[in-house]
Amino acid sequence: MFSKATKIYLKKHWYRSELIPIYAICGGALSVCAYFASRALKNPEVVWDKHNNPYPWLHVQQNENVKLMDPNNRFEKQWSRDRL
Repeated sequence: MFSKATKIYLKKHWYRSELIPIYAICGGALSVCAYFASRALKNPEVVWDKHNNPYPWLHVQQNENVKLMDPNNRFEKQWSRDRL
């Protein structure tokens, strides 16, 4: 797939031991950003379908948690988007 010169170049410049922590930190930061973006898009404040479900926040009950974390455990169940 790669020529021998390309493999030597990649091994010399991309696989250096001092660059591994940078790759790990950048990969971790990107995965955390993707996780929080997916959580933000599933909130009831985000409207995907304005025709079938224009007000999804009206379907949240009082005993449902819509936040990412509940340290006081006040809610009985977690809200989930069952319909877009």
